[in-house]
Amino acid sequence: MLAVRALRPNLLTLAAILATACLLHLIAIPITLAAPTPDTNTPPPAASMTTPHPSSTHSPHSGPNADIQPTPEPKVDDRQPGKPPPPTPVPATTPDARPQALPGAPVLLGHSVQERAIRGVELGHGPRWLAVIGGIHQGREANSTVLANLLLHHFRDNPAEIPQGVGLAIIPDLNPDGAVAGTRANANGVDLNRNWDAGWQPDAYGPSGYVPGAGGTRPFSEPETRALARYLLKRPFVAAIFLHSRGGFVVPGPGAGSVQLANTIASAAQYTYLRGWTAYPLSGQSSKYLVQRAIHVAIVELTTHTHPDFPQNLQGLRAALAWTQELPAPIASRPNAPVPSDTCPWLLALTPPTPPPTSCPW
Repeated sequence: MLAVRALRPNLLTLAAILATACLLHLIAIPITLAAPTPDTNTPPPAASMTTPHPSSTHSPHSGPNADIQPTPEPKVDDRQPGKPPPPTPVPATTPDARPQALPGAPVLLGHSVQERAIRGVELGHGPRWLAVIGGIHQGREANSTVLANLLLHHFRDNPAEIPQGVGLAIIPDLNPDGAVAGTRANANGVDLNRNWDAGWQPDAYGPSGYVPGAGGTRPFSEPETRALARYLLKRPFVAAIFLHSRGGFVVPGPGAGSVQLANTIASAAQYTYLRGWTAYPLSGQSSKYLVQRAIHVAIVELTTHTHPDFPQNLQGLRAALAWTQELPAPIASRPNAPVPSDTCPWLLALTPPTPPPTSCPW
């Protein structure tokens, strides 16, 4: 009896607990069923993201495309504290990305009266060399320099057009001071095609008539003519083409070889072949001096003072290169001028002596 009385409070307590649990269960059901619909204007609470355990094999992307989902970019905050950012990859430099050197060998012939450089470019390998000279006269004949530059760009881009056994040297501007001043003559007022040691005269004729002092103080008194003569005699040049304007014709220098060269250019360029220059007397000419030293010469006169006549002169130069290829290999030494009195051994020195030796004709 005492045992029953002792258990009665415990039974009552247990019954009260069970009743409370049942009541709570009954109350929870209607509350869950009667829960109001969330307000569409109120943002839903942020979803809780649970990071899976590294050992878990569960993927949130199920289905056949689960293995091609993009990999998220790493965040800056994911780096370890104090760890520098990874270096930015630098693409490897390939040989094609390096600047390509232009074909040809630049040459410095010398400097003008006002110390401007006189430059050229050599293409090909010889042993037969052909020179193209522009800008011996500037001013109205400046388009000769334009043409020479166009020819240089073409053969730099197409060096395979130069025949085997032929070298091509292009000198776009022999008279840079005249180019700057816009004058035919150089800075000393000397016509650079009247200053050579071949029938030289101190006064000379030009398109404007008789010009006192146009021949210079003596043959090769000008640094420009000395520079070109030294250069052409230093290498085994067999031919030279001088560019002028205007007229639309080709004139040969003295000699049968010059006649052949001029005819070849005129035919290919569709210019008129002019047997000789008769407009006015000529003295101290480059063509006569060079022919005396076994260099064939052709003088090309462009059609106008403005247009470079590039297409036809390209054809003319191609023909001249082919003609040069057929010439015999040049000899090691050059013949002296036929008129000994026209030659002084110091004429082509970098700095001729002043006054000139008494053995010279001036």
